[in-house]
Amino acid sequence: MAPKDRQNHKLNYKRNFFLFLVSAIFLTNFLLWSQTTDLKSDSEELIRLLARYQEKKGEVVLASGEVELHFRDLTLLADRLEVNTSSYEVVAEGNVTLQLPTEAVTCERLTYNLKTREGKLENVRAIARPSLLFGAKKVNKSADNFYDLENAWLTTCTQPVPRWSFAFSEASLKLDDYLSMKRAVFKIKDLPVLYVPYLRYPLKERATGFLFPQVGYNRVKGFSLSQSFYWAISRNTDATLTADYYSKQGEGAGVEYRYLLRSGTKGDARVYVFFFKKDATGVRPDPAYLLRFNHQQTLPFNFRLTGQVDYSSSFNFLREFENNFSSATVNNRSYQLNLSKSWSYFNLNIRSSRFETYFPQTGQSVISAYLPQATFNLLNYRLLPSVYLSWESGVSNWQYSWKSQDQTETTYSLGNGYFRPALSLPLKPAPWLNLTATTAGIFTWYFQSYEPETTNRSGQPLLTSQARFGFNLEGPVFYRIFFQGGEPFLKHLVIPYISYSFDSPLSQQTSSRIISPFGIFRNNDFKYGLNQHLLVKNENGPREILTLGFSQAFYLNPENSPIKFYYPQNPERHFSPVNAFLRYYPQNKFSFDMAADFNPYENNFLSSRLSANYGAPEDNFFFSLNWSKSYQMLGPDSFFRSNQVGLQGSFRWPEKLEFKAQIELDLQQKKVLYTGLAGIYHYQCLDFSFDLRVFYYRSRPETQFKFSVGLGNISRTTDLLGAFGF
Repeated sequence: MAPKDRQNHKLNYKRNFFLFLVSAIFLTNFLLWSQTTDLKSDSEELIRLLARYQEKKGEVVLASGEVELHFRDLTLLADRLEVNTSSYEVVAEGNVTLQLPTEAVTCERLTYNLKTREGKLENVRAIARPSLLFGAKKVNKSADNFYDLENAWLTTCTQPVPRWSFAFSEASLKLDDYLSMKRAVFKIKDLPVLYVPYLRYPLKERATGFLFPQVGYNRVKGFSLSQSFYWAISRNTDATLTADYYSKQGEGAGVEYRYLLRSGTKGDARVYVFFFKKDATGVRPDPAYLLRFNHQQTLPFNFRLTGQVDYSSSFNFLREFENNFSSATVNNRSYQLNLSKSWSYFNLNIRSSRFETYFPQTGQSVISAYLPQATFNLLNYRLLPSVYLSWESGVSNWQYSWKSQDQTETTYSLGNGYFRPALSLPLKPAPWLNLTATTAGIFTWYFQSYEPETTNRSGQPLLTSQARFGFNLEGPVFYRIFFQGGEPFLKHLVIPYISYSFDSPLSQQTSSRIISPFGIFRNNDFKYGLNQHLLVKNENGPREILTLGFSQAFYLNPENSPIKFYYPQNPERHFSPVNAFLRYYPQNKFSFDMAADFNPYENNFLSSRLSANYGAPEDNFFFSLNWSKSYQMLGPDSFFRSNQVGLQGSFRWPEKLEFKAQIELDLQQKKVLYTGLAGIYHYQCLDFSFDLRVFYYRSRPETQFKFSVGLGNISRTTDLLGAFGF
């Protein structure tokens, strides 16, 4: 071999040896740094283990150095790990991280069973979806997602120093359900604020547990504290129990129950009882209570059942304690039970009801009750091509009474049945004219009557019959269409109308035997008016944006008409007040309604009403204005006046701020009746809420302030005595 070839051969040998040595070193280093082992037990379930170093001793595998274990949907990371492939027991130490589908846990030491998922953890920090953070000195985990925590803390805030947290000595945690804490301290930042011996924190939207208390102060009632407990009874029923304490007045307790069942059955019930403290004379007033109930239900054969109860034991208690202005000032007690069904041309309705209205100015109350009332009606059934049959029929047992200030009660109990068949003939003499002629019979059976030529009531029934004739004429109809860009976009309609109705008179002998506390009315009148409509064209068809109307009645026999309700001192007048109304809906969020009754004799308004609304209460911005004014003569030197306006509004900056405000004014007396302002400040994972109200209409004006906090899934205590009216 030539010297040059021998030299090249030596160089190639050295180069190949060097490459082999580098490759061997690299492969050895790789094996030392990452050893992967697939471990199988008798059940053939795979445990994948990665680590820098692994050593197997029988059924036990020891691993260290960036250990990573995978089993099913579990991942375990640690510095050192010991796993038994037979029992699936794992002991991990040093920078331990346990990753599960719904939680991630870090700790210093872990003893864990991969199959049963039971274990013990030390010095734990964890996060459970979506944003529950907790830590503990020791944690015992059971197989059914239960954790027992010792010397632990909890928050839903993600800041380095949480906005709020709970520190507690021990607790039981069920993921996606609740956390029960003992000897808990509530902290804002690092500042301890509140100690509670026991607290159940919900981890889902509907979970049983205590709500955050509400504290406040009332100038008349003193310091107040309210605490609610929410009970998620089932997926479609729940209850909220609330206790109230007023340092100067007493204690109250109540419950709100809600249900939503199959077939559209739903409802809610509220019961509240208040126990007063002894007064200055040492006498304890009787407890007061409120009962409110609403129910809706669809029954077999498409019957619909509805029920409503609104009852207070004392109107004074309602005025002095109910925080909702509308509920506190109506002075009503009522209940209604209604069963109805509609099919084809028919409608059946069975009703039982009782309404009581209290007048604080006079100390009197009026009660009207139907026990029961039933109607069965037929609507526009075609007999012939241009002839339609309708009827109204029913039976009722009506009770009417009033109590004077000394509780003396006067009662009327009246019952009757009636049947009113009618035939109508709609005609169209011209394309712009509609005429409907009507003839009907009125048959009434009174269960009681006066004895002939006396005012002595008797159980002798009385049958009356009358004929009714009438017509309704609409037209001539005028309209104009406005164009924009060559396309129609606005239509203006003007529709005048007039109607007449006449009932045949009853004989004096018959009418004198009818028992009626409000008199006997007989139709013999004209009604006439003018309506205007504006319709705009859009992609969904025409939409009415404005309606303007005027109407009036002319009574030919005012002595048998309701004219005395308009003019109590002048029942001989023929013309009713002129009614005018305006409805304006230019867009979906804005509406404007106005109505008025004008007295043409004295040239004044008997009543006026106005309402304007923008948006809905659930929108980011909402505003409502309601104004009403009335003037009514009650006697020669007696009249009733009212002039009130109410403003309501809300503003919502999503995830930042919420405000609600309400003010009620008596313009007649030139004074404020009620003001209210409530707000919520969302401070990331912490909500602060306040409620400030001033009640000027109570016996003594009251200023009331309440404050509460919302923490993640813990909502604020419920106010069973009324929230804002929108």
